[in-house]
Amino acid sequence: MKTLLPLFFLLLTACSAGGSALRRGGDAYPDFAALKAANVEGLDYSREVYDRGSRVSVFALHGGDIERATSRLARGIAGRDFNLYIFSGWQGKESGRLHVTATHFDDPDAVKLAASGTLGLSLHAQADNGSWVCVGGANKAAAALVTKRLEDAGFAAVTPCARLAGTSPKNIVNRASAGGVQLEITLRLLARLERDGEELARFTGAVRQAALEFMGGAERHNSGSSTGLVNANQARSEAPQSSNQELPQ
Repeated sequence: MKTLLPLFFLLLTACSAGGSALRRGGDAYPDFAALKAANVEGLDYSREVYDRGSRVSVFALHGGDIERATSRLARGIAGRDFNLYIFSGWQGKESGRLHVTATHFDDPDAVKLAASGTLGLSLHAQADNGSWVCVGGANKAAAALVTKRLEDAGFAAVTPCARLAGTSPKNIVNRASAGGVQLEITLRLLARLERDGEELARFTGAVRQAALEFMGGAERHNSGSSTGLVNANQARSEAPQSSNQELPQ
């Protein structure tokens, strides 16, 4: 039985940290419309939509009890100026049934927000070993920059994300004019970020800085004063090698 557990967890493509719900198998709903028809907004789930007129939009499609900590990360990255969309499930341990995969997530408000911007960023949980981030999405240049900034901040990150590529044009994060970046964060790292506010700030700051640099709106880092340049070499060594197995995103 022990030998089967690692494979079992690797087959779970999304879940959540801490006491969050765990999605097993396929989604219960084929799209957002079906989810909406079967649940009550304000009771079973909630949505937050902030259109701030930014060229960058941040998404947490599986917030609340679905993939805990992802909504907190999204808020930190968005700050007060990036557009922000959060869908949160509030069914406790049953919240995994409210998971709609990113390629099928078609809430009109989220689609509108995504299409209005230049770059999308989305936060997800992945059930894999270790503490690392698989960085995918259709915008490879932005994904590479996010990966570099996360490594500079001391986090293990890999791009491209072979198993959870997130490159489909149907993926809501890629509906921005320049496409998007999808971050698949392991449960262990999500739990760590949820516990450690300083580390959380370093993570969100790194992703936010990468987005600003990609958009051409950030000043260059002063490498001598940056607090993010810790354990960068160690982070690179901890990141797993990419797999050739790809799952649809």
